[in-house]
Amino acid sequence: MKIAITGHTHGIGKAFAEQLSKRGHEIIGISRRDGENIRRVVHTATLIEPADLFINNAQSNYAQTELLYEVWKRWANWMPPREKWIWNISTMLTQDPEDYKAGGLNAESLGQYRTQKVALEEASQQLRAKEKWPKISIIRPGTVATNEETNEGADVNVWVKSIIDTFTHNPNINIADISVGWVDKRIPI
Repeated sequence: MKIAITGHTHGIGKAFAEQLSKRGHEIIGISRRDGENIRRVVHTATLIEPADLFINNAQSNYAQTELLYEVWKRWANWMPPREKWIWNISTMLTQDPEDYKAGGLNAESLGQYRTQKVALEEASQQLRAKEKWPKISIIRPGTVATNEETNEGADVNVWVKSIIDTFTHNPNINIADISVGWVDKRIPI
């Protein structure tokens, strides 16, 4: 399977690229580190178009949502329709706007980030209501340790493996929305 991943050189995108490549999938990587920019929506959609699965991971203002619309439009018009799938990587912050208020100095930027992800989720829901294909799933990570300097949150490789396993081990179940956080082992359950 051909899988296009934005932001494939760091964090969640990198973990998806590495793990899916090891499973034998062909990866179409799209990252600023490789000279690409998702704000070039039409160009980026052209790179994604031949893929079977698009992991819409990288976020830059509202470009992630614009890219969703452009890829969806191209895939929805395939004749005959082909089974294509979009995984939109969002955030659990969309579910609880109070979470970002504790961010102190980053509260404003977290608020903007949350609003951009809410737009992505709303667009996903609207597009799902229009057509059966391409299939669209919203994936909401909780805190994931995507930065080498911090170990707070779920291990990025463990988190990504759990997402891949959830979707690939349940092929006959449509998972439209999923929120996957981490459990702090220091806190007894």
